[in-house]
Amino acid sequence: MTEKLYYWADKLEDYSSDNEKENEFDKIIEIKRLNFFIGKNNAGKSRFLRNLFMNQTNINAYTTHPLKITLDEILSIDIKNCTRTVKPRDNRSYYSSEDRIQTSNEDIPFIKDYFEIINTQKFNQEKYATAITNFMIEIESYKNHNNEVIYRQFYDELFKARTPIKNNDFQSQYYIPILRGMRILDVINKSDLRKYHFVWRTIEDYFDIYDHDKSLKLSKKILTGEDFYENLTKFRNGQEYEWQILEDYQNALSSYFFNNERVVIIPIHDNNIPHIKIGNEPQFPISQLGDGLQQVIILTYEAFTKNDKTHAFFIEEPELHMHAGMVRQLMNFYLNETNHYYFFTTHSNHLLDMADESDQVIIQKFVKQPKENSGDGFDFKIYRCDRDRDLLASLGVKPSSVYLANCTIWVEGITDRLYIIKYMEKYLAELKNSDEGLYKKYRRFMPNYHYTFVEYAGSNLTHWSFSDDYADNLDDKGLSAKAVASEMLLIADGDIKEKADRVKKLTTELKSSNFFKFECKEIENTLPKNSIIRVAKQRFKRMKNNTKQGFSIEKLDTISRDNHFEHNNFGIGKLLDNQIRNPRTNSEKLAFADSEGVGTIKNKLDFCREIIKDFDENPDWQLTPKAKELCKRIFQHIEKCN
Repeated sequence: MTEKLYYWADKLEDYSSDNEKENEFDKIIEIKRLNFFIGKNNAGKSRFLRNLFMNQTNINAYTTHPLKITLDEILSIDIKNCTRTVKPRDNRSYYSSEDRIQTSNEDIPFIKDYFEIINTQKFNQEKYATAITNFMIEIESYKNHNNEVIYRQFYDELFKARTPIKNNDFQSQYYIPILRGMRILDVINKSDLRKYHFVWRTIEDYFDIYDHDKSLKLSKKILTGEDFYENLTKFRNGQEYEWQILEDYQNALSSYFFNNERVVIIPIHDNNIPHIKIGNEPQFPISQLGDGLQQVIILTYEAFTKNDKTHAFFIEEPELHMHAGMVRQLMNFYLNETNHYYFFTTHSNHLLDMADESDQVIIQKFVKQPKENSGDGFDFKIYRCDRDRDLLASLGVKPSSVYLANCTIWVEGITDRLYIIKYMEKYLAELKNSDEGLYKKYRRFMPNYHYTFVEYAGSNLTHWSFSDDYADNLDDKGLSAKAVASEMLLIADGDIKEKADRVKKLTTELKSSNFFKFECKEIENTLPKNSIIRVAKQRFKRMKNNTKQGFSIEKLDTISRDNHFEHNNFGIGKLLDNQIRNPRTNSEKLAFADSEGVGTIKNKLDFCREIIKDFDENPDWQLTPKAKELCKRIFQHIEKCN
């Protein structure tokens, strides 16, 4: 998704946003595939979500369509000696060819006026289209054979700008309230809307619609799980393609949530309660399934079966009754198995780091504050945020952490973690084609459930004790790793070999299966050559001229060896500089390295994010042998601990 998309809703007078400051327009929010709305209770998240759901304005109403043609180009069009062919409107002065012989375009008021209107209306498609249409009518009135070619180019540009981009439309919008469940309540009148108690209660409480026909229409857009049996029966008794959709859905459930065990959901006749069969277990009523897994089915069924179109789903608290790892797996399901856009209110801190892992995730924080005159009520401010210190506080999370995962993977810092997450995804994708059995075994492992990451921050590793004995709090190694997590895999950079005492202690305290050391200097040396080169070229373009002097970036194209950057002693910053440095350039001059020594890449986190973006934009990238070796060890560790 290369184009930025924006959204807003009517009836949001007390809401404003600051996450599109450059456009000075505070009535839009940027949206992506997964949109998390966080904030304290009563911060206005749910009301905002429901207004978005009820909003009839298309997403394109807030998508920019800026004119490529500039005002200077408009004013350069030769309209001298062109007789106006329509009658003047709105009391404008009539220009004859004789009157306008000495007239320049700057003297015709409507050109600058309309151009200014268009520029100020770019986030409201309806007003924007109207302004452009009027502008086109005015311009056409000055057309004749003398400027036909230039006019046609301009007219075509205006027409393209006026035409909405249809491929971003939402086909339909669906709302999943907190009040949801698969256990049907007693029904007195099955023909009435009230047979769906949760749906009826949601409409009565939230949407103030008392017209029966309108309520009935809205009820089809509110998903509570109560009609799951009816929908399941329809697919079971439907056409062949519907059977296939249901079969694909059951396979997806198996892969993401049931450890690859076969899942079959069966509508039992005259019972109104679906049954489920998992693996070799006897089938049983789905109401006996754990509440978390019932929630999974409610939250995924409609999204999967409606996947032929792009819809918007507005979901309250998706983490309800779910383990943290399962919530993450739910989000992976949405991203990988559907095409829709999702808007969530949430209090789950376990979803926050998804913004680091995918460019299809965005977090919006809601803050409620009194207006200047306290008697006038409150304002609700929306901030775009990926990571800041207030996020956890907004969710009521304490700084202390409890590790609930079955094993931990200890990495030096955030960049190592982000690279490894992408490596693991690619490793699984490659296994799917090369070893389906191993793929199915590893595919079920969920972050924050089967495993989680711990960042030990380089030299801080000396403060941890990995022995079975608890450390003395007053000792230098006063932190007992096994008091935090019983099973760990510690991954260390290759440059740890220079600290022989540290390596000796680690190999003594940890089993060989719990310690992995890179042969190369650091994890960046395991990145694929082509990705490093592409990102380096982009970064070089943005460098200041005095930094670029003495370097020739095109020399990167002469690298032939795939393992050019897999160096045991030098970081890729130094390797890049050595490759592009001109013969007469002083060796002390640096472009990519952060220092003269080992040459770690400059601005590691920014470089990491650009590499991950390159991975997403070039899905054919391949793991290097050292990256594959790392992934193999990680998955073996996770399997052993689960």
